[in-house]
Amino acid sequence: MPTMKEVAAATGVSVATVSRVLNHDPKVSPETRDRVMEVVRRTGYTPNVLGRNLRRKNTDRLLVLTPSLSNQFLSGVIRGMESRAQAQGLQVMVSATHNDPDLERRSLEMLSNRTADGAILLGSTLSGETLSELAAQYPLVMCSEWVEGAQISTVGIDNRQAAFDAVSALLRDGRKRIAILSNQEMLSARQRTLGYRQALEEWGLSPVEGYVQEHYEYTYRAGMQACRRLLALPEPPDAIFAISDELAAGVCRELMLQGKLPGREIAVFGFDNTTVSQVMTPAISTVAQPRRQLGETAMELLAARMAQPDLPEEHILLPHRLILRDSTGGPCPSPDGLSSLSP
Repeated sequence: MPTMKEVAAATGVSVATVSRVLNHDPKVSPETRDRVMEVVRRTGYTPNVLGRNLRRKNTDRLLVLTPSLSNQFLSGVIRGMESRAQAQGLQVMVSATHNDPDLERRSLEMLSNRTADGAILLGSTLSGETLSELAAQYPLVMCSEWVEGAQISTVGIDNRQAAFDAVSALLRDGRKRIAILSNQEMLSARQRTLGYRQALEEWGLSPVEGYVQEHYEYTYRAGMQACRRLLALPEPPDAIFAISDELAAGVCRELMLQGKLPGREIAVFGFDNTTVSQVMTPAISTVAQPRRQLGETAMELLAARMAQPDLPEEHILLPHRLILRDSTGGPCPSPDGLSSLSP
């Protein structure tokens, strides 16, 4: 592989001039630029991007780590990040970690080797202590999902309150035997379970044994499986609150396979207002998160920390809203004006 010095010698100019050409310096004459680029093409010279970034001290590239590239909800959040980054002349690199801590650590090495200026994490497998150490050295933000104990700026919604509002809507509609499909691994899921329990307590109710299902992935198949278990109980629930729309869609499918129409005998409530909640028949009631705004806000927060690394932590909660559809019997009032009849 040729070096910049060799390109300069073959062109008859200085190394500094070659560098200026490669960095698009407008002061270089067109004739010199053409001569240098001809040698670059002929020799196959590739600039040392890492070395150039170390000298510039910034790359204008930002890293976004997501557990999955197929998650409908997170894809909407990422679009918001990309939109705001592009407006500021920044490039977003999205990488899936697949919940693999080793892969996450290797991806975050882009910060220490200066191939990325900062990172937004849409969840993490790392400990709060590890994340706190990283955030003390590099611009980092967590969005939608965060880790307890991590001293790092966050953007999301109040998951406990959102679940409380959803379950309260079911209770006001006359549902009393309400089950929940949740997940103990995720902080947001644990917060939603707390909101579920709080809503029942305020109505003087307690979860029936077997109604709290906390070991499910956010998938359609898992929703079907959980629904079968709930229907097999001596007293099946009259409503099921699922902490993702994918889970809720699986519940609806299983109910219909067993001859039950969601919204009649058993109400179904989802979470996230993704496409699946709108295209299912019947359409699924859900908690809507401001996906694009979450991404935009996270990017703004990261940009501010890049400009001023000593900024204190910020924890921003954006508003959610309930969208009530046929799976709970159709639109009805919800608390604090959070209901919306539009998809």
